[in-house]
Parts: sequence; C-alpha cells; structure tokens
Amino acid sequence: MSAGPDGQHDPARRRPSGWPRALRRHAGRILAGLGVLLAVSAVLGADTAHRLSAGGYQYRDAATRRAVDVLASDFRLPADANLVVTVHGRDGVRSGAAAAAGRALADRIRAHPDVTVAADPWTAPPGSPLFSADGRTALVLVHVAGPERAAAATARKLADRAARTGGVEVGAAGRALVQGELTRDAQDALLRAELLAVPLTFLALLLAFRSPTAALLPLAVGVVAVTTTLALLRLLTAVVPVGVFALNLTTALGFGLAVDYSLFLLSRYRSERAAGHDRDRALDITARTAGRTVAYSALAVCAALLALLFFPVYALSSLAYAGLSVIAVAAVSAVTVVVCAVALLGDRGDRLLLPAAPPARAQGERWARLAALASARPWRWAVPSVLLLCALAAPFAHATFTPSDERMLRDTSAVAEATERIRTRFDPRDLDPVWLLLPPGSARDAGTAAYLRAVARTPGVARAAVLTSPGPAGRAVVRVVTAGAPSGDGAAATLARLRALPAPGPVTAVGGTVDRADTLAALAGRLPWALGFLAAGTFVLLFLFTGSVLMPVKALVLAALGLTVGMGVLVAVFQDGYAAFLLGDVSAPGYLDPSVVILVVCVCFGLATDYEMFLLSRLREHHLLTGDTRAAAVEAARRTSATISWSAVILITVLLTLAASPLTMLKMAGIGSALSVLVDAFVIRPVLVPAALAFFGPANWWAPPWLRRLHARVGPHEHPPAPPARTAPPARATSPHLPHPPHLPYPPAPSSPVTSPHAPGAPPPPAPPPPVVPVPARPPTPPTAAADAARRSTASAPEHS
Repeated sequence: MSAGPDGQHDPARRRPSGWPRALRRHAGRILAGLGVLLAVSAVLGADTAHRLSAGGYQYRDAATRRAVDVLASDFRLPADANLVVTVHGRDGVRSGAAAAAGRALADRIRAHPDVTVAADPWTAPPGSPLFSADGRTALVLVHVAGPERAAAATARKLADRAARTGGVEVGAAGRALVQGELTRDAQDALLRAELLAVPLTFLALLLAFRSPTAALLPLAVGVVAVTTTLALLRLLTAVVPVGVFALNLTTALGFGLAVDYSLFLLSRYRSERAAGHDRDRALDITARTAGRTVAYSALAVCAALLALLFFPVYALSSLAYAGLSVIAVAAVSAVTVVVCAVALLGDRGDRLLLPAAPPARAQGERWARLAALASARPWRWAVPSVLLLCALAAPFAHATFTPSDERMLRDTSAVAEATERIRTRFDPRDLDPVWLLLPPGSARDAGTAAYLRAVARTPGVARAAVLTSPGPAGRAVVRVVTAGAPSGDGAAATLARLRALPAPGPVTAVGGTVDRADTLAALAGRLPWALGFLAAGTFVLLFLFTGSVLMPVKALVLAALGLTVGMGVLVAVFQDGYAAFLLGDVSAPGYLDPSVVILVVCVCFGLATDYEMFLLSRLREHHLLTGDTRAAAVEAARRTSATISWSAVILITVLLTLAASPLTMLKMAGIGSALSVLVDAFVIRPVLVPAALAFFGPANWWAPPWLRRLHARVGPHEHPPAPPARTAPPARATSPHLPHPPHLPYPPAPSSPVTSPHAPGAPPPPAPPPPVVPVPARPPTPPTAAADAARRSTASAPEHS
C-alpha cells in the first residue's frame, strides 16, 4: 500500500498489481479471447431452441405415474390423454361412411408404436361420452408415450396425417399439441423480442450517454452474455430437460443486466474522470468499487433465482439454470469488457465516452432535490406513496391460481380453436373424470362395493361407476364425474373429500383435476421454504455489504411492497379483465399461472436488490466520510439515481418485449416484471428509501456487537477512494437542502471544469485555505469502528479500516 504525501495510506492506490491492472495491461488479448468464446458459443448454441421442451409445469408423484401406466395397460383407459382427435360429419358420425372413416382413423392411430392407448366411441359400450349430444362429432382420446418434446413431435405428425382423412372433418387438440404450439410461439416471441430489444436498448443508451461508443459497450456485453448462456443451455439439455421459456428469460435478463452493470461501471468511470483521476487510476477505482458492487448485485440476483430450485417442476428449475448462467456471464463480461475496452481505446476512448457528463449531472441534481425533500419530511412523502402502492396491490388479495392450459395460447391458434369446439360440444366433466385406482385384488373385495357407495354419496360427485380388470389379482377402478368443472375449485374440494374416504386399501387418484390440485399443493408447500431462502440470502448479502441489520430488513420490506403492486396489476388485467387491450389477440384467462407468479417474484426481488446495492454503495461511501445518514442519502441519490432510472427504463423496455409475445404466460411475466421494476426505480428508490433513511437516522447502521465483530472479520473493507491532488479547490454546486461537507471525495456537481492532477513526481501546490472552514490537503482516514462508536453511541460504521 502506498502512502500519500502526508503519510496517510491511499486506499485508491492499494494493490496496484491486482486484477484491474492485469485487465488494463492485457486488454487486447482478453478481448480477442472473448471474441473467440463468442464465436464458439454462437456455433454451439445455434440449435438450442430445438432441444427445449414446452412442458414441465405439472407435478406428478411416482404413485400417480404408476397408476397412469396401470390404467393404460390393464384397463385400456387414456387417463392421461395428451392428444384429442375430433371427427366431425355433417350427417352424423354414429353410423354410415363417416363412422367407418372414424373407426379406420382410430385404428391407424392405435397402430403407431408410440401410442399406448387410443379410446374411440365406435368400440366403446353404448352411451359413450365420446359422442357429442347431436351425434355429429366424435372424439378419439390418445396417449402418446415418450419425453414431452418427443411426444409433442409425434402428436403433431399424427394430427397432420389424421387431417388428410377423407369423408369427415378432422381436428386435433390436447396437451402435446399445446406444448408444440408453445415451442413455436416462444421461438417467434424470442425473435420478435430480439428485433425489438436491440434497437430500443441502443436508442435508450444513446439518450443516456449521448455517445454511440458508450451506448455500444453495454450492447456488446449483452450479446456476449446471451450468446454464451445459450451455449451453456445447449450443454445442459444433454443432462436435464430444459423448458423453452429459458430462452426468453435468457434474452430479457441477459440484455437487461448487461446494460445495468455496464451502465453502472461506465457512470462510475465518468465520475472518477470528472473528479480529476487519470484514466488508469479511474479504471482501478471503478473496477474495485463498482466492480465489487456488481459482484454483490449478481450474487443477490442469483440468490433470488436459486429459490426456483425449491419447486418440484423442471420448468422452474431450468429457468433457474438459465438465469444463474446469464447473470454470472453478464457480471463477468460487464467488468471485463468495460475495463478492457476503455483501456484499449485510450485517450481517444475518453473523448468518445465522456461527452454526456453535463446531462447526467443535471439529472443527478434533480434526483438529489427529490431525495432531499423526502428526507426533510419523511412522513409527508412516505405515507401517500405507501397508500398509493397498497391501493394498486389490493387486487392481489383475491388472486386465483391455476396451472396454465390451452387458454395460454393466442385465440387464433388452431389448437385453441379446436379445444373451444370440444368445450362447447362435449361435457368437460365426462371427458376429464377422476379415476380412483384400488389395489390388486380389489375386484373381488367385498369392501369395494361399500367404497363405491361412499364415493357416490360424497358431496360434489355427480355419478360414479366401477370397472374391474380380469385375472385372479384383478383390480378395481372407480370413475367419478364431479358436479363442477374439472378445473374449478369445486372439483378440487370434491377430490379432497374423496381422498379422505376410508377405502379397502391404498387408493391412487388420477386425472386432470388431480394433476392441477397436486401441482398447486406442491408449489404451495415449497413456497415458504423458497421465500425463506430468498429472504435469508438477501439479508446475509446486504449485511455483508453494509454491516447493518436494519438496512437488509428495510430492503426486504420495500422490495415486497413493490412486488405486490406488480401482482395486483396482474390480477386486475389477466384475472379480472381490466385493460384487456394490453393483451392484444389473447383473451384474459381469468386466473394467474402460479409458476409465472413465482418466476416474477424471484426475478423482480433480485432486481430490486440489484438497485439497492447500487444505491448503498454510494450511500456507504459518503456515510464513511461524514457520518451523516441524511446527507449520505441525498448524495447517493445524486450519484446513482440517474443511472438507476436509465437502467430501469432499458430493463422495462426489454421486459415489455415479452409482452409483445402471443403467449399469455410471456405477457404475464413481461407486464408483471416491468411494473415491479417501474415502481421500484421511480417510487421506492427516489422517495421511500430516502424517507426511511431519514426516519431511522443513525439506527440505519445499527448491529449487535457480535455481528459488528463478525462483519469486521468477513465483510468487505474497501474505503472510499481518495481524490487526486488538485491545483485549486474544485467548485461545488450547493443545494438548498443539504450543505456539502468540505471533505467529500468528489464534487457533487462541479460548476466549472475540473483541473487536471499535477504532473507525476511534482509536489502539489498548496491549496488556498477556505475562508471559513479549513480544508485538509487529503481526506481523513475513514473512521474506525471504535472512533465511530465514540462519536455516535447509537450506531457503528458499516466499514472498518
């Protein structure tokens, strides 16, 4: 560690041979290596989209899977039909040529090697529910075996062949075709998002930086992050199934966080250059301070996405893998590309990167004035803001959650239209009954008849019938038609009552109602663990970053408030049907998909912590120097709010490209995430955070003694960088709300050009003493914990020297 002229250690010049210097020294080779990595990743990830699955949102335990196999093998019942073929004849399909064509079609489908069972009304007993009431339409229920992606491809081929049947009109629907449509629509949405996100992001960056070069750097980081993550997903598909929406999440988070991190790094570099540091020293300071903040921010977002791994559906797990990959790559790429590119461009790069300082400074002053007003009168600003947010979040109190089905498709989809025809011509309760499979030997068990009578008397049961399989160890299965719609709450309540009945042995329930109820129960059962992990991980990271106990708690509460606003608006739009014009050619489904809600909560919680880290980094630096929390809040707003607001605008733009998708799930995720980011960046950060900091005052930095000792051992110990020596004191912009201490390391808003540092090796000329307050030649060493405790008995410094 080098020493300054006054004998004090200069934190900005510590470890000059560390990794920032290595990045500067080998910038060309590092960028060339990244170029090679980008090319390899582009080739490897080119076919990633064709290896993904659209399923994985349904939970089914091992007993249910075995029961489905038994019903197909012993009873020839398609309890898990994933393909439904419709046969329509104008003169009816019960007899005649239309019936013969339908029977031949069913036989051809049944002969396919991947079809385990195909039930048709022509070979079923009289009164089959597979005939419509008018007798003009019949259904063939098919189960296609194999992994979901392969089953979807097989179902598509079977449907295309069936459509060529002569003499009848043939259509197709079912879960396998829905997944195929989802895959194609998700890929179309990805292309549309990329075509929209790249130019819109570049335009927003151009407005933020006023420099094409500075605007291109974050885009380059985004391209590296997204392309590399696609290659990683391609490798991951060889090990575990990966959901198709991982592509869309990769694009949104990749571009959003790459821009976020790059914007913060470039803004910090500009600040250091404006403060008079030479390029190399400014890069070192940026890499150590802003780079450390980016690392903590990436860890916080990763901790939020790790919570997705608690849920037992592989779609959410694969989204976690995609998110973790793109966050790590975006953070590393941002620091590497920004530092290396600035070092490689040299003086010419400064001329290209620095022209936008005055507009950014003016924006910072506006945000600082707002923070000063909120700090001066915290109650007057916080109470109306909280009431407004609570009003927007209120609809979330009556949210209804249902796993998505064909209603997530656009209304013009052929599969959606076929499904709607089935729904209008057939009773969905007959097509999706609850099957209760009894153990072996139950066909001859005297208790089976009593069990059947108990099932028939159960409230919510419309009718029940028993079927038996042949053989000495014959089994019995009870077919239950519920009184309510299979996807409704009434059917779920009926299922719970059926499961509670005493039975002559273990009973396994199978059917669409069972899958929906079990999926919701599995997600709800893991939700407390996931939220607990998310909150604990965020708390630990923020404590390590600040040394405070109250700061993490405040961040958790405010992040939860912003999230509930986004959820409330989702209920109003997608469930209640308000502002339906936002959905385009998709109808409001009348429910929220629980997997989408979980994803939005985890992603937006991580993004809220991301912005909190950026704000706290400057807040802590200023507080270390002054000990004044309110002044630190205003200075942090001046330094970070413009960056956060532009980052939020760009991230919202990228997220809203998901809303342009024809898929309800992507619209739901895009709108919910964008609204949560909007509230966090433009209400919580500039208003509620300064108000809360002012309200708690010195208590913001409180921690019990044992936690202070722990933080002293394991927390970061980076001090605010010292300013360069100057030929004259820099001019300072004053604020009517906050007197700036004379020993700030950076001028908040210089009103005159900053002078260059003195020549290397030459002693700095003495600065003229200020008229009132003597200005030290160098800022004092940040206070230690002991000195800080002596000065403020109720708080301790978040950093220790």
